[in-house]
Amino acid sequence: MGANFVGTANRWIYSILAFVVISWGLNIVMVKFLTEFSPPFLVAAVRMPLAGLALLPFVISKYGWYKPTAKQWVLLVLIGLTSIFMHQLFLASGVAMTTATNASLILGLNPLTTALLAAIFVGEKMSLRLLLGILAGFSGVVIVVLSNSAGSSVEVSGWGDLIMLLSMLGYVVGGLLIKTIASTNIPTLVTTAYSTLIGGIFLNVGAFVKYGPTAYQEVHFSGMGWVVMLLSAWVASSLGTLGWNHGIKLLGANKTSMFINGMPFASMIGAVLFLGEQIHWIHMLAFVLTTLGIVIGTYSPRRSLGESPATSSSKELGA
Repeated sequence: MGANFVGTANRWIYSILAFVVISWGLNIVMVKFLTEFSPPFLVAAVRMPLAGLALLPFVISKYGWYKPTAKQWVLLVLIGLTSIFMHQLFLASGVAMTTATNASLILGLNPLTTALLAAIFVGEKMSLRLLLGILAGFSGVVIVVLSNSAGSSVEVSGWGDLIMLLSMLGYVVGGLLIKTIASTNIPTLVTTAYSTLIGGIFLNVGAFVKYGPTAYQEVHFSGMGWVVMLLSAWVASSLGTLGWNHGIKLLGANKTSMFINGMPFASMIGAVLFLGEQIHWIHMLAFVLTTLGIVIGTYSPRRSLGESPATSSSKELGA
Protein backbone atom coordinates (compact mmCIF):
# COMPACT_ATOMS: atom_id res chain seq x y z
CA MET A 1 0.00 0.00 0.00
CA GLY A 2 2.89 2.33 0.83
CA ALA A 3 4.48 1.67 -2.56
CA ASN A 4 1.18 2.41 -4.30
CA PHE A 5 0.88 5.69 -2.40
CA VAL A 6 4.41 6.72 -3.41
CA GLY A 7 3.69 5.82 -7.03
CA THR A 8 0.47 7.87 -7.01
CA ALA A 9 2.28 10.80 -5.38
CA ASN A 10 5.00 10.65 -8.04
CA ARG A 11 2.46 10.59 -10.86
CA TRP A 12 0.75 13.59 -9.28
CA ILE A 13 3.92 15.67 -9.06
CA TYR A 14 4.87 14.58 -12.60
CA SER A 15 1.48 15.83 -13.84
CA ILE A 16 2.00 19.13 -12.03
CA LEU A 17 5.46 19.55 -13.56
CA ALA A 18 4.09 18.76 -17.03
CA PHE A 19 1.50 21.55 -16.56
CA VAL A 20 4.25 23.89 -15.33
CA VAL A 21 6.45 23.27 -18.36
CA ILE A 22 3.59 23.80 -20.82
CA SER A 23 2.57 27.04 -19.07
CA TRP A 24 6.19 28.23 -19.07
CA GLY A 25 6.59 27.41 -22.74
CA LEU A 26 3.49 29.49 -23.53
CA ASN A 27 4.68 32.15 -21.07
CA ILE A 28 7.62 32.95 -23.35
CA VAL A 29 5.09 33.67 -26.08
CA MET A 30 3.04 35.81 -23.69
CA VAL A 31 6.06 37.82 -22.54
CA LYS A 32 7.11 38.31 -26.17
CA PHE A 33 3.60 39.65 -26.87
CA LEU A 34 3.68 42.00 -23.85
CA THR A 35 7.04 43.53 -24.79
CA GLU A 36 5.41 44.82 -27.99
CA PHE A 37 3.38 47.23 -25.81
CA SER A 38 5.77 48.24 -23.01
CA PRO A 39 9.52 48.18 -22.24
CA PRO A 40 10.80 44.76 -21.09
CA PHE A 41 11.91 46.09 -17.69
CA LEU A 42 8.40 47.35 -16.91
CA VAL A 43 6.77 44.15 -18.14
CA ALA A 44 8.85 42.22 -15.60
CA ALA A 45 8.27 44.84 -12.87
CA VAL A 46 4.47 44.55 -13.26
CA ARG A 47 4.29 40.77 -13.69
CA MET A 48 6.23 39.59 -10.65
CA PRO A 49 4.51 41.63 -7.89
CA LEU A 50 1.17 40.44 -9.32
CA ALA A 51 2.46 36.86 -9.09
CA GLY A 52 3.73 37.26 -5.52
CA LEU A 53 0.60 39.05 -4.28
CA ALA A 54 -1.55 36.26 -5.70
CA LEU A 55 0.27 33.74 -3.48
CA LEU A 56 0.44 35.83 -0.30
CA PRO A 57 -3.20 35.24 0.84
CA PHE A 58 -2.63 31.47 0.65
CA VAL A 59 0.48 31.81 2.81
CA ILE A 60 -1.33 33.88 5.42
CA SER A 61 -4.36 31.56 5.54
CA LYS A 62 -2.19 28.46 6.00
CA TYR A 63 0.82 29.70 8.00
CA GLY A 64 -0.10 33.18 9.21
CA TRP A 65 2.62 35.83 8.88
CA TYR A 66 5.42 33.28 8.57
CA LYS A 67 8.69 34.50 10.10
CA PRO A 68 11.78 32.97 8.44
CA THR A 69 15.04 32.62 10.34
CA ALA A 70 18.00 34.87 9.55
CA LYS A 71 19.56 32.13 7.39
CA GLN A 72 16.28 31.61 5.53
CA TRP A 73 15.97 35.36 4.87
CA VAL A 74 19.44 35.40 3.32
CA LEU A 75 18.55 32.47 1.06
CA LEU A 76 15.18 34.02 0.16
CA VAL A 77 16.88 37.25 -0.88
CA LEU A 78 19.41 35.32 -2.98
CA ILE A 79 16.60 33.31 -4.61
CA GLY A 80 14.71 36.53 -5.31
CA LEU A 81 17.81 38.07 -6.89
CA THR A 82 18.64 35.09 -9.10
CA SER A 83 15.51 33.14 -10.07
CA ILE A 84 13.20 36.17 -10.03
CA PHE A 85 15.06 39.47 -10.59
CA MET A 86 17.85 38.26 -12.90
CA HIS A 87 15.77 35.60 -14.63
CA GLN A 88 12.72 37.79 -15.31
CA LEU A 89 14.69 40.89 -16.28
CA PHE A 90 16.85 39.00 -18.76
CA LEU A 91 13.84 36.97 -19.96
CA ALA A 92 11.79 40.05 -20.82
CA SER A 93 14.80 41.79 -22.41
CA GLY A 94 15.95 38.70 -24.30
CA VAL A 95 12.64 37.76 -25.91
CA ALA A 96 12.25 41.34 -27.12
CA MET A 97 15.47 40.90 -29.13
CA THR A 98 15.06 37.34 -30.40
CA THR A 99 12.29 34.90 -31.36
CA ALA A 100 10.20 32.97 -28.85
CA THR A 101 11.48 29.79 -30.47
CA ASN A 102 15.14 30.73 -29.94
CA ALA A 103 14.39 31.81 -26.37
CA SER A 104 12.72 28.51 -25.49
CA LEU A 105 15.55 26.46 -26.96
CA ILE A 106 18.10 28.37 -24.89
CA LEU A 107 16.03 28.04 -21.71
CA GLY A 108 15.87 24.34 -22.50
CA LEU A 109 19.53 24.10 -21.47
CA ASN A 110 18.38 24.30 -17.84
CA PRO A 111 18.88 20.56 -17.04
CA LEU A 112 22.38 20.37 -18.50
CA THR A 113 23.48 23.61 -16.86
CA THR A 114 22.06 22.44 -13.53
CA ALA A 115 24.04 19.21 -13.78
CA LEU A 116 27.21 21.09 -14.78
CA LEU A 117 26.99 23.58 -11.91
CA ALA A 118 26.16 20.79 -9.47
CA ALA A 119 29.31 18.98 -10.57
CA ILE A 120 31.42 22.13 -10.14
CA PHE A 121 30.00 23.59 -6.92
CA VAL A 122 28.19 20.74 -5.15
CA GLY A 123 30.73 18.02 -5.89
CA GLU A 124 28.51 15.72 -7.95
CA LYS A 125 30.48 13.38 -10.19
CA MET A 126 31.06 14.53 -13.79
CA SER A 127 30.76 11.38 -15.88
CA LEU A 128 31.61 10.98 -19.56
CA ARG A 129 27.90 10.49 -20.26
CA LEU A 130 27.05 13.79 -18.58
CA LEU A 131 29.84 15.58 -20.45
CA LEU A 132 28.60 14.24 -23.80
CA GLY A 133 25.07 15.33 -22.93
CA ILE A 134 26.24 18.84 -22.10
CA LEU A 135 28.20 19.10 -25.35
CA ALA A 136 25.23 17.90 -27.41
CA GLY A 137 22.82 20.29 -25.72
CA PHE A 138 25.05 23.33 -26.01
CA SER A 139 25.84 22.52 -29.63
CA GLY A 140 22.11 22.68 -30.44
CA VAL A 141 21.83 26.17 -28.98
CA VAL A 142 25.06 27.32 -30.66
CA ILE A 143 23.63 26.24 -34.02
CA VAL A 144 20.52 28.37 -33.49
CA VAL A 145 22.47 31.40 -32.29
CA LEU A 146 24.96 31.30 -35.15
CA SER A 147 22.24 30.70 -37.73
CA ASN A 148 20.57 34.04 -36.89
CA SER A 149 17.20 32.27 -36.80
CA ALA A 150 17.61 30.84 -40.29
CA GLY A 151 16.25 33.88 -42.05
CA SER A 152 13.31 34.46 -39.73
CA SER A 153 11.11 37.41 -40.58
CA VAL A 154 11.31 38.47 -36.91
CA GLU A 155 14.11 40.90 -36.11
CA VAL A 156 16.74 38.92 -34.19
CA SER A 157 19.86 40.03 -32.37
CA GLY A 158 22.68 37.81 -31.19
CA TRP A 159 22.61 39.87 -28.01
CA GLY A 160 19.06 38.64 -27.42
CA ASP A 161 20.25 35.04 -27.44
CA LEU A 162 23.12 35.89 -25.08
CA ILE A 163 20.70 37.62 -22.70
CA MET A 164 18.50 34.51 -22.74
CA LEU A 165 21.54 32.47 -21.68
CA LEU A 166 21.93 34.80 -18.68
CA SER A 167 18.22 34.40 -17.90
CA MET A 168 18.56 30.62 -17.91
CA LEU A 169 21.68 30.79 -15.73
CA GLY A 170 19.90 32.96 -13.15
CA TYR A 171 17.09 30.42 -12.84
CA VAL A 172 19.49 27.49 -12.53
CA VAL A 173 21.36 29.17 -9.66
CA GLY A 174 18.03 29.97 -8.02
CA GLY A 175 17.00 26.31 -8.33
CA LEU A 176 20.12 25.16 -6.48
CA LEU A 177 19.40 27.72 -3.75
CA ILE A 178 15.79 26.49 -3.49
CA LYS A 179 17.07 22.97 -2.88
CA THR A 180 19.30 24.40 -0.13
CA ILE A 181 16.52 26.33 1.61
CA ALA A 182 14.20 23.30 1.39
CA SER A 183 16.54 21.51 3.81
CA THR A 184 15.67 24.15 6.46
CA ASN A 185 12.04 22.90 6.48
CA ILE A 186 10.54 26.18 5.27
CA PRO A 187 7.23 25.52 3.41
CA THR A 188 7.48 25.60 -0.39
CA LEU A 189 4.55 28.01 -0.57
CA VAL A 190 6.37 30.47 1.70
CA THR A 191 9.59 30.18 -0.32
CA THR A 192 7.75 30.84 -3.57
CA ALA A 193 5.65 33.76 -2.33
CA TYR A 194 8.39 35.55 -0.38
CA SER A 195 11.12 35.14 -3.01
CA THR A 196 8.73 36.26 -5.77
CA LEU A 197 7.80 39.40 -3.81
CA ILE A 198 11.47 40.10 -3.02
CA GLY A 199 12.38 39.76 -6.69
CA GLY A 200 9.42 41.96 -7.61
CA ILE A 201 10.64 44.66 -5.23
CA PHE A 202 14.10 44.60 -6.82
CA LEU A 203 12.52 44.85 -10.29
CA ASN A 204 10.41 47.87 -9.31
CA VAL A 205 13.36 49.61 -7.64
CA GLY A 206 15.27 49.11 -10.88
CA ALA A 207 12.33 50.41 -12.92
CA PHE A 208 12.15 53.61 -10.86
CA VAL A 209 15.90 54.09 -11.14
CA LYS A 210 15.75 53.63 -14.91
CA TYR A 211 12.54 55.53 -15.73
CA GLY A 212 12.02 57.81 -12.72
CA PRO A 213 8.83 58.34 -10.69
CA THR A 214 6.70 58.36 -13.86
CA ALA A 215 7.83 54.84 -14.78
CA TYR A 216 4.36 53.33 -15.02
CA GLN A 217 3.25 55.91 -17.53
CA GLU A 218 5.26 53.81 -19.99
CA VAL A 219 2.90 50.86 -19.44
CA HIS A 220 0.43 50.76 -22.34
CA PHE A 221 -1.49 47.47 -22.39
CA SER A 222 -4.72 46.92 -24.29
CA GLY A 223 -7.58 44.94 -22.75
CA MET A 224 -6.17 41.76 -24.28
CA GLY A 225 -2.74 42.78 -23.05
CA TRP A 226 -3.96 42.86 -19.44
CA VAL A 227 -5.62 39.45 -19.88
CA VAL A 228 -2.31 38.06 -21.14
CA MET A 229 -0.47 39.82 -18.28
CA LEU A 230 -2.70 38.23 -15.64
CA LEU A 231 -2.44 34.79 -17.25
CA SER A 232 1.33 35.16 -17.34
CA ALA A 233 1.57 36.41 -13.74
CA TRP A 234 -1.03 34.24 -12.01
CA VAL A 235 -0.87 30.98 -13.98
CA ALA A 236 2.66 30.71 -15.37
CA SER A 237 4.57 32.66 -12.71
CA SER A 238 2.53 32.05 -9.51
CA LEU A 239 1.17 28.54 -9.95
CA GLY A 240 4.03 27.51 -12.23
CA THR A 241 6.78 28.57 -9.84
CA LEU A 242 4.93 27.04 -6.88
CA GLY A 243 4.62 23.71 -8.69
CA TRP A 244 8.25 23.84 -9.83
CA ASN A 245 9.59 24.60 -6.34
CA HIS A 246 7.46 21.78 -4.96
CA GLY A 247 9.00 19.45 -7.54
CA ILE A 248 12.52 20.52 -6.54
CA LYS A 249 11.68 19.83 -2.90
CA LEU A 250 10.30 16.34 -3.61
CA LEU A 251 12.43 15.18 -6.54
CA GLY A 252 15.58 17.33 -6.37
CA ALA A 253 16.87 20.01 -8.74
CA ASN A 254 18.42 17.63 -11.28
CA LYS A 255 15.41 15.37 -11.77
CA THR A 256 12.93 18.24 -11.80
CA SER A 257 14.97 20.16 -14.37
CA MET A 258 14.54 17.25 -16.83
CA PHE A 259 10.96 18.40 -17.43
CA ILE A 260 12.25 21.62 -19.05
CA ASN A 261 12.81 19.44 -22.11
CA GLY A 262 9.15 19.90 -23.03
CA MET A 263 9.21 23.70 -22.86
CA PRO A 264 10.75 24.40 -26.32
CA PHE A 265 8.06 22.31 -28.00
CA ALA A 266 5.26 24.21 -26.22
CA SER A 267 6.90 27.53 -27.13
CA MET A 268 7.35 26.53 -30.77
CA ILE A 269 3.66 25.64 -31.10
CA GLY A 270 2.60 28.82 -29.31
CA ALA A 271 4.92 31.01 -31.41
CA VAL A 272 3.51 29.56 -34.63
CA LEU A 273 -0.14 29.89 -33.51
CA PHE A 274 -0.06 33.28 -31.78
CA LEU A 275 2.98 35.18 -33.07
CA GLY A 276 3.15 33.98 -36.66
CA GLU A 277 6.74 32.74 -36.29
CA GLN A 278 8.07 30.10 -38.66
CA ILE A 279 9.85 26.93 -37.62
CA HIS A 280 12.87 26.14 -39.80
CA TRP A 281 14.93 23.00 -40.14
CA ILE A 282 17.67 24.60 -38.04
CA HIS A 283 15.26 24.88 -35.11
CA MET A 284 14.27 21.23 -35.41
CA LEU A 285 17.94 20.20 -35.55
CA ALA A 286 18.66 22.25 -32.44
CA PHE A 287 15.62 20.77 -30.69
CA VAL A 288 16.80 17.23 -31.50
CA LEU A 289 20.36 17.95 -30.30
CA THR A 290 19.15 19.61 -27.09
CA THR A 291 16.73 16.76 -26.38
CA LEU A 292 19.43 14.19 -27.14
CA GLY A 293 21.80 15.98 -24.79
CA ILE A 294 19.26 15.93 -21.97
CA VAL A 295 18.48 12.25 -22.50
CA ILE A 296 22.19 11.32 -22.54
CA GLY A 297 23.10 13.55 -19.62
CA THR A 298 20.24 12.68 -17.28
CA TYR A 299 19.59 9.01 -18.09
CA SER A 300 20.00 6.76 -15.08
CA PRO A 301 20.03 2.96 -15.48
CA ARG A 302 17.34 1.17 -13.54
CA ARG A 303 18.44 -0.12 -10.15
CA SER A 304 19.23 -3.76 -10.00
CA LEU A 305 17.14 -6.01 -7.76
CA GLY A 306 18.23 -5.71 -4.18
CA GLU A 307 19.77 -2.29 -4.62
CA SER A 308 18.20 0.24 -2.28
CA PRO A 309 17.25 3.75 -3.31
CA ALA A 310 19.75 5.09 -0.82
CA THR A 311 22.56 3.14 -2.46
CA SER A 312 21.50 4.37 -5.88
CA SER A 313 21.38 7.96 -4.68
CA SER A 314 24.87 7.65 -3.25
CA LYS A 315 26.17 6.43 -6.59
CA GLU A 316 24.45 9.27 -8.44
CA LEU A 317 26.08 11.77 -6.12
CA GLY A 318 29.48 10.26 -6.66
CA ALA A 319 29.77 9.15 -3.01
